[in-house]
Amino acid sequence: MVRKTAGFHRKTRHKLRKWRGKTPPVTISRMLQILHEGDRVVIDIHPSIQRGRPHPRFNGRVGVVVGSQGAAYKVKIRDGNAEKIVLALPIHLKRVNA
Repeated sequence: MVRKTAGFHRKTRHKLRKWRGKTPPVTISRMLQILHEGDRVVIDIHPSIQRGRPHPRFNGRVGVVVGSQGAAYKVKIRDGNAEKIVLALPIHLKRVNA
């Protein structure tokens, strides 16, 4: 019997699919966007970039940028009653206009 894998991208067949015509292309402006502390962002995983990707369970969550670590940003989100810090590269983040 084959053992079940428990990899990082497990159960993400549809969530991380790159839909033709729907997924925005990889743009330099989105890769190099500068975020400041206090900015509200949405974690929006870009499926073609594996590096700096947060865990798929946080896809679509809204959080606040609390700092940076190297080229990535620390985003504080609420997960139930707990507050968590998620590291993500800027291509996987979208600024919320509100």
